[in-house]
Amino acid sequence: MEHDSVWSDRLAALAASLQACAGLAVLVVMTVAVCVVMAATRAGLLTRRQAIGLIHALGATDSYISGRFATRVGLLALWGGVWGSMLALPMLLALSHLAAPFTAMGDAPATAPDWRDLHAWMALLPSALLWMLVVVPPAAGLTGWATTQLTVRAWLRRLP
Repeated sequence: MEHDSVWSDRLAALAASLQACAGLAVLVVMTVAVCVVMAATRAGLLTRRQAIGLIHALGATDSYISGRFATRVGLLALWGGVWGSMLALPMLLALSHLAAPFTAMGDAPATAPDWRDLHAWMALLPSALLWMLVVVPPAAGLTGWATTQLTVRAWLRRLP
């Protein structure tokens, strides 16, 4: 006689390790994004060095200068997150449909829902995944904004 608990324990361990790998992948992507934003911000600062030095000498505050850079980068990162979430949605729906027989919703239909029925497609996605798709764009925008603020302020501190 075979025990189902051994099989389900192994599947649970596999699911936990896959979630940990996904979390690490998100951490790596965020680290790379921060590094890219820092490099792009420094390049933008260097190309505008004379103009920034001039307005800084005329009395522009560090917060004004960093705010101009950070707002632009934050909005670009926000829109990048929106587009990334929208482009990821079809793949996530396909993967959720493939994984449906192995989840707690084992009675999920074997065929895909009608392509016009958005509610049925969204029901395939776990609620945590849907929340992540909603949270990613503002998190990307905030990360870009904060990274740019810190980078510009550090650069401005070195000005004479």
